[in-house]
Amino acid sequence: MSTTTLTRPPVPGRTRAGVRTPTHGPGIAAAPRTSVAHPWDRVRFAGPATTSNAADHDHADEPVDLDGLPDPGQWAGALVRSAVEALCGLRPSAQLARWLSAELYESLARRAGLAVRILGRPAVARRAMVRRVHVCQIVPGVVEASVVVHDGNHLRAAAVRLEVRRGRWRATALEIG
Repeated sequence: MSTTTLTRPPVPGRTRAGVRTPTHGPGIAAAPRTSVAHPWDRVRFAGPATTSNAADHDHADEPVDLDGLPDPGQWAGALVRSAVEALCGLRPSAQLARWLSAELYESLARRAGLAVRILGRPAVARRAMVRRVHVCQIVPGVVEASVVVHDGNHLRAAAVRLEVRRGRWRATALEIG
């Protein structure tokens, strides 16, 4: 029976048997100047890609009553703040289930769970704060909003699409940068 020894290729800048390996030259990429790797961004999120159009939905023939609905700007801000808190591990993602479409909720819950498994819950709980909301009505019953939110560490931009479903606003697309 023969034994096989596995060897790893040399890492640029590391020494092997007292010989320093080159850090630059043909075919060798320069080593980064900082040794600190950027951590995984737990808040960055892009919901599932949708190609839906408001006119394509089954409920497009229904009349839309916007009088009984809350202000879409305030609603979009509250939704994005809650989504950021869920992604940070400060809020259960299940609290967002009735505000999001099924596909969007599955994606957000999966991402939030992954963030908690990889990074754990934050030691210091910082509430997200909405700084600015801008709403644009696409067609009656469909709005898109851009939201600037501070997650406790960074200012972030978010985009959300809200559609009237069964007499209330429901998010069908969400992206947080």
